[in-house]
Amino acid sequence: MEASPQMLLRPLCPASLTAEVKDRFGELIATCINPGAGERDRTATPFSCELVREAGRLGLTGFTLPREIGGQGRSWREWGMVLHEIGYLCEDTAFPMLLAYLGTLTKLLHQTGRRDLADRYVVPMVRGECLGGFGWSEGHDPFSLQTVIRRDGDGYILDGEKVPIADGLIADVFMIFARSAENGDVMVVLVDRDDRGVEVTPYPAMGVRAAGMARVRFSDVHLNDSRMLVRSDGISYGQRFLNERRFEMPCWLLGRMRVLFETCVDELSRRIRFRLPLTEMQTVQAAIGRMYVGMETARLVVADTLERIGRDEQEVLWDPALAVSKYYVVGQALDMCRTAQHVLGGAAVFEARPYSRLIRDIQCLVPIAGTLATLEVDLGVLVTAEIERAVYARNKREER
Repeated sequence: MEASPQMLLRPLCPASLTAEVKDRFGELIATCINPGAGERDRTATPFSCELVREAGRLGLTGFTLPREIGGQGRSWREWGMVLHEIGYLCEDTAFPMLLAYLGTLTKLLHQTGRRDLADRYVVPMVRGECLGGFGWSEGHDPFSLQTVIRRDGDGYILDGEKVPIADGLIADVFMIFARSAENGDVMVVLVDRDDRGVEVTPYPAMGVRAAGMARVRFSDVHLNDSRMLVRSDGISYGQRFLNERRFEMPCWLLGRMRVLFETCVDELSRRIRFRLPLTEMQTVQAAIGRMYVGMETARLVVADTLERIGRDEQEVLWDPALAVSKYYVVGQALDMCRTAQHVLGGAAVFEARPYSRLIRDIQCLVPIAGTLATLEVDLGVLVTAEIERAVYARNKREER
């Protein structure tokens, strides 16, 4: 019997889930997201509240939340696959990125178990009627927080700024990490957009401009005690959000890589140079091969991560495997952008072509994903410590 040819462009998701994404969310993507993607990018216009509410109605803003509060009750592994397919179908990279942000922040608030937060924030967030922003970054070293919070009678006063907050222009409430004026520890508070002393201004980036990035300043913002989420060790709490982002970003980013790769190869096959399609030239074939290797190895990394998540093997606070996944997939996406620009030439820079915005979106993920060099240091420290412990234990055994 003749063997069937091996499928090189293998899917990440099972056919049933791919079909579900198209059936449930395809119309929203095709009619509300894709047609306005270019205009939102040109004008740095964030997604409308109506669009996010529609996404919530379809279950996208509460996919992993329990059914009893209006969520879909689905697994984190399924959510990663859904984000991947949305990343592939959607022409606006900011959309799957925004969904991932909103879902994680809503989950963190739900996990507090506080009824007041559930009524005021979580249930409306699940419906897409309230949007949350994550306020960690201040534009410099991630752990040198300058935003300060101090006690004031029965409440607190917050001063400082966060920049950028990815969905700051459309967020209704911000989860803010600030350093205590009393003991220097990191605390976490909720700040409503309409609190007195809160100022939100646009802070657009070179890509993912529909996310609504903003600078948010806090000047003598008075908060009552009910807004306090974490009174000490807020860094560990923040790592819960960042840990989930390290899982979710590679999922939807791999979808965007598929779009770039397939579009690029299709155009190269139709362009003629020296009377030959470009895909018949060995230098171009080699470039396509490099892009495929990068995309396929990224797929294998993400697929392995999804399996680990399915077995519930991840660490809650800081999972090295999730950090490796994010580091590797972002790196491969950036390499693909450079290769695509090299073989496409001018087609990669004109707005009329299908590449410029997608390449800018991907390149914008370096600061949004967190400096990759920081992850290198973190992983290097962990691996060094593990080897040193192993060597110490071995030497102790040999001494005995």
